[in-house]
Amino acid sequence: MSLLINPVHCYAVHPSDAGRIAYIDGLWNPTHTLPYEGEIITRPFLVDPKTRQPIPVRVIEIQEHLEIQPHTLVVVVTRSDQCH
Repeated sequence: MSLLINPVHCYAVHPSDAGRIAYIDGLWNPTHTLPYEGEIITRPFLVDPKTRQPIPVRVIEIQEHLEIQPHTLVVVVTRSDQCH
């Protein structure tokens, strides 16, 4: 991964977990630190779609997208009870 100055980071749900993790727009906070691959995190905007409660998720990949302006890091997550 390259060294990026003030990259934007966003979250994406792994395709195998589509429908098992919901993303709530408007709750992401830029003060959240960038997690590392393999870390289990809980964020208020990544929730169980039925209960709407935050759930622990595992960071399985961080993708660097230099073609997007501003430069963007995409944090790909899956439910923490899943292994990929």
